[in-house]
Amino acid sequence: MEIPDTADLESFAWLNIVGVDAWTPFTVAVTSMTVVGTPTYTGRYRAIGRKIEFQVSLISTVSIASTAGTTYIALPVTPAKGLAGWGSMQNQTTNVAVGACVVDITNSRIYLPALIASGNAFALFGEYEI
Repeated sequence: MEIPDTADLESFAWLNIVGVDAWTPFTVAVTSMTVVGTPTYTGRYRAIGRKIEFQVSLISTVSIASTAGTTYIALPVTPAKGLAGWGSMQNQTTNVAVGACVVDITNSRIYLPALIASGNAFALFGEYEI
């Protein structure tokens, strides 16, 4: 592929074309979540410079529930640097924020906020330094 002289090699459009910021699927490993029914977890992440952004979908045929400080998901890429990250969980069915998540860099985990049993679909977004 020939690169035009006017190409902005730092633009999001260019990074998209060459696949630098492409999303990569990962297997979501959840610990201590109360699940009734059949769960479906999907996740994807991308590296942008020294930062990882990730998204997770959590759905069950009946319900899921989490306990703050106990229920966590393994991060898709082991953090090598940084002191903290951040995350947020949303109810995709009601379009309401569930709460902030805690990224534990030391143990490579993101802890979910408290969630009472619900059959709704949930999504999580987070980022941290690598």
